[in-house]
Amino acid sequence: MSNKVTYFIAFLCCTLLSINVLLAQDASRYEGVRTRLIAYPTADAARARSLERQRYMQPIVEWERLDTRRLTSKFTFPFSWLERQVYLRVEDAYQPYEVYVNGKLAGASRNGFAAAEYNITKLSKEDLNDVELRLKFSDDVNAIECFERDGRLPKVYIISQPRVRVRDIKWSAERGMGGVVNSNFEVVMHNATLGDKLSTLYYELYLNDTIRLGGGKRDVALGKRGVDTMRFGLPIPDSILWSRDNPRHVRLMLKNRVEGRDVEFYDFDVALRELRYANGLFVVNGVEQSIDFQEFSPASSVDDIRNAYNAGVRTIRFTAGSVADEVLDYCDRVGIYVLVTAPVNTSSSGLSRKCGGNPSNDPKWREDFISRALEMYYSVCRHPSLFGFCIADDSANGICLYESYLALKAVVDGRPVFYLDCEGEWNSDHLK
Repeated sequence: MSNKVTYFIAFLCCTLLSINVLLAQDASRYEGVRTRLIAYPTADAARARSLERQRYMQPIVEWERLDTRRLTSKFTFPFSWLERQVYLRVEDAYQPYEVYVNGKLAGASRNGFAAAEYNITKLSKEDLNDVELRLKFSDDVNAIECFERDGRLPKVYIISQPRVRVRDIKWSAERGMGGVVNSNFEVVMHNATLGDKLSTLYYELYLNDTIRLGGGKRDVALGKRGVDTMRFGLPIPDSILWSRDNPRHVRLMLKNRVEGRDVEFYDFDVALRELRYANGLFVVNGVEQSIDFQEFSPASSVDDIRNAYNAGVRTIRFTAGSVADEVLDYCDRVGIYVLVTAPVNTSSSGLSRKCGGNPSNDPKWREDFISRALEMYYSVCRHPSLFGFCIADDSANGICLYESYLALKAVVDGRPVFYLDCEGEWNSDHLK
């Protein structure tokens, strides 16, 4: 076979593979996982941080049950959204699901414990739209979900963002000399248009809503369908670093201006703290701390955690599952150190690593294990109360947990990754 024919066949195979990938991506419309991020139309609305219906967000709270596993509802697509992108966010489904908009598949997930988002701009029409959530039988994932599930309805939000938008944000702090701390912020910007765009991002940081710690603006040039990260830093006094003994917050305000128009506003309570982990000890703002985490169910409510806090609990490990964002918000506010655990528990399969034994050593489960670990992280990583992550509970050990550990270690910004049942194997940071 000539080289030209060989190159042509290779080119054709790559082209067909690329087309299949693009078609699969378009069919799923999966936008990935991020900690909840709601755009607001004004600075005042952003300050209120309401999860009630507003111009750029509609929670779906009224569902009609077609049967035990099919829920339907409606949302409104106003005229003002025509030049914007529309996303459907699903939280706390607790089982595999498919979601349909106007009868067409918008997305699906085998992991109902992650907060997933789907781009439904092309599926939506002006005025009323139908949305249907189909909760799937979980027989195919039961082997890795040997824990109690919450019975509440999923949370679903319809979120509108501009075509040049804030995709995500995270922050950190690093202590310097003389009682000064460098606060670092990273804002991921996304251009969903086919042309070059310039976004101007305005930022301000306040203490107690009255003392301005600093601010400024940054221009971000984005190519067509481009993504870039805008970074800025501000010095702050170390007296406002967050810890369980001093759960201080500052206020970050963001404004995104595109082509002379203010298109979205954000207002965050930001807790800044320096966290390192070494030799089995947490180092919080320069002080070593040995921490004994107490176990709680991930289905715990804010009232449950409030009662525990009033009883003196300051450290919590939530077992396998997903923890409500509101619960972690409460831990942030009052100063509770938290470990969360990926929704993996294979205890019903025994400890055997042989073929047909525990799924943790079966390569066919590899993607499920890795995706659940990573999706757990991206769903909650912005919370300062999160001091570490566990990749599973009661799941023997094997290739799937080895690779989950490595995948999570690559993204967790220095926080530790544990598997408390590793029995001395390498895929767990030492917990003293």
